[in-house]
Amino acid sequence: MPEYEGFVASLIDDARAEVLIQPEREGIVGAPAVSAKVCHCTSSSSQMIMEALNPLQASVGDRVVLKVEASALIRNVGSLVGLPVLALGLGWVISLFLGDTVLLGLPITFFCIFSSLPLGVGAGVFLYRHWSRENLPTITRITKTRQEMASIFGEAQSPKV
Repeated sequence: MPEYEGFVASLIDDARAEVLIQPEREGIVGAPAVSAKVCHCTSSSSQMIMEALNPLQASVGDRVVLKVEASALIRNVGSLVGLPVLALGLGWVISLFLGDTVLLGLPITFFCIFSSLPLGVGAGVFLYRHWSRENLPTITRITKTRQEMASIFGEAQSPKV
């Protein structure tokens, strides 16, 4: 399961929060050569805000760890890729059973195959939106509270005598 670390930026309600994630290092971990070629979005100044479930009741300013369920990612890919491919195959199978019939001057095969793909894409997007509402990342650990962060910052700012 992918884990991300960030700060709670705001509280949406009692059960959800927005978390600001900023990478500590540039690029893809363990693949610096690949990072230089393909990764333009993970610079040291890039930021991303994610909505997350907040079962630990983290406060604004807390440093937290987010976990994303891998099964949710697989299910979302299945709905966005698998369902359109399945619908296209089903349209093709139906067109085989209907034979060489004609509708409005065009073969019924054309209508079955080319109408099944947009229907499959529509159904996949519908399922993705339905499932992704429940598949938010979850705050699993508070690494530092905002009070701890403030005290660390205060110690760093105070002059040493």
